[in-house]
Amino acid sequence: MSKPFRLKAGFTLMEVLAAMTLLALVLPVVMKGISLATILASDSAKKTVAAELAENRLLEALLLEEWKSSSGKGDFGTEYPGYNWTMTTSQRTEAGLKQIDLAVTWKQRGYEREILLTTLVYEVQE
Repeated sequence: MSKPFRLKAGFTLMEVLAAMTLLALVLPVVMKGISLATILASDSAKKTVAAELAENRLLEALLLEEWKSSSGKGDFGTEYPGYNWTMTTSQRTEAGLKQIDLAVTWKQRGYEREILLTTLVYEVQE
């Protein structure tokens, strides 16, 4: 009795070349997408930290009445290196109303970034 004819399992050269061509086209696009997502996640994280620092510093300035001086600047110490703040106070046209601007700046990818918080404070005249 003769053995039945069996097909050999495997890929043809054309199938391998087609798969490699598809990978060569898709892989760079996928890698660029991953790179872009990583950059955007880093930007978002730093912006979130800056917003939290600005909010906390503004609240501290309001509680300690540091806003009564015309301006101030500083950093956030060794815990948040590279983040700096600047606070300016300006008189509004309405009597007793002052505007406080607090900017937090940091460097990211060679550019200086900034978040600005603004609030109004009523100063009681005695």
